[in-house]
Amino acid sequence: MNEVTWVGVRERVLRLAEHHESDKVFGARGHGFRLGPVMSEEQLRALEADLGVGLPAQYRSFLLHVGAGGAGPHYGLMTPSLGDGGWQWRGIGLAFSAQPTTAEFAGRPFVAEALQSELDALDDQEPEKAAFATDEEFRHAHAAWDARYEELYDAQEAGAVFLSEQGCGYTSLLVMTGPHRGAIWEDLRPMDRGIEPTGHDFAHWYRSWLKRTEQRLDS
Repeated sequence: MNEVTWVGVRERVLRLAEHHESDKVFGARGHGFRLGPVMSEEQLRALEADLGVGLPAQYRSFLLHVGAGGAGPHYGLMTPSLGDGGWQWRGIGLAFSAQPTTAEFAGRPFVAEALQSELDALDDQEPEKAAFATDEEFRHAHAAWDARYEELYDAQEAGAVFLSEQGCGYTSLLVMTGPHRGAIWEDLRPMDRGIEPTGHDFAHWYRSWLKRTEQRLDS
């Protein structure tokens, strides 16, 4: 999708900050309808070099024509930034930010669905104390089980960027690799629902938020 998708979007977002009821919009106190500066083509190529894959087209165009981060759904968009450890997405300017994501981690294969099946199976295999002859044997077995669970849990996040904090531990992710590349998924694991697709791409997700926000403030 080309930059036509984003014509006038930056101006529309920044205009919302001037509305006298803008702070009543959910998440607005977290981002203040502020947008970071747009990124240059040179910066995008450097980011993609760390990522190991090209950015999803809609999101790449957004970074180039709207802003690197800031105002957006929920508590706002994380921003790609270059630090000592390379490129990563951080909550620059956000009062409530999601966890940072390194470009290297976001460039790994996205296999959240497959890993969820393994996690579900592992849940059924949690060691029970009554099955062990001693407390020490049980603690050892449970520690090994817990370590494996944490490993799979953390691996579910690979291949995606934690793009926006929803609140209560829920997060919106942008998938960077694989067949779901460019799609918005939600991390709903705090309610034991796993990482699930929204059915929307980045452009639909962002523009729908903008339209809903404008309609609310104009009503």
